[in-house]
Amino acid sequence: MLEILTGTILISLLHALIPSHWLPLVSYARLHKWTYGETMRICFYLALSHVFSTVLLGFALGMVFRLMNETYTAMLHWVGPLLLIASGLYFIYRHHTHHHFHIDSHMLDQTRTRKQIIYALLAYMFLSPCLEVEAYFINAGMHSQWLLLACLGSYIILSIGGMLWWVYLALKGLERIDMHRWEHSAGIITGVIMVFTGLASILF
Repeated sequence: MLEILTGTILISLLHALIPSHWLPLVSYARLHKWTYGETMRICFYLALSHVFSTVLLGFALGMVFRLMNETYTAMLHWVGPLLLIASGLYFIYRHHTHHHFHIDSHMLDQTRTRKQIIYALLAYMFLSPCLEVEAYFINAGMHSQWLLLACLGSYIILSIGGMLWWVYLALKGLERIDMHRWEHSAGIITGVIMVFTGLASILF
């Protein structure tokens, strides 16, 4: 249980740092001279949209596997950790081949109105849930409902808070950092954490 909650927290922290989640918003805000207050408010709505779809899917998966675990306990004892390992290896491969998802700069078409841009960003964030953390919700659900709720709560707080914090820092000049390299590294770190969590669940 401890390794699952710890893994969820680490993934949530890394997830909030991925530049493609918030950097295009910062670029658009600077281009159209939005105030800090406007940008932070829109960032909150984007984070909320992204977190809502992730948590909705995670809660459903966690509860489904919790119900299945009552019948297939012996089999699912291995399925959960192996799912973490397989997912971790996939994300390492995905980022190794430079395949990044979520918001990208080309989505911010300057011919669109401000309202159209915001709605488009909300839709993109809602339709791109954080798949990395879903495997943790599945494993948490197989242990207990309380662990699942703890993981969901940790993800909500850290993801929303992290995205707001990084948008604030980006508005202060953080975009001078090599964001592409950071996003690539964050994906690899995420995969490694998932693999180690799965191995720890099996061994300990």
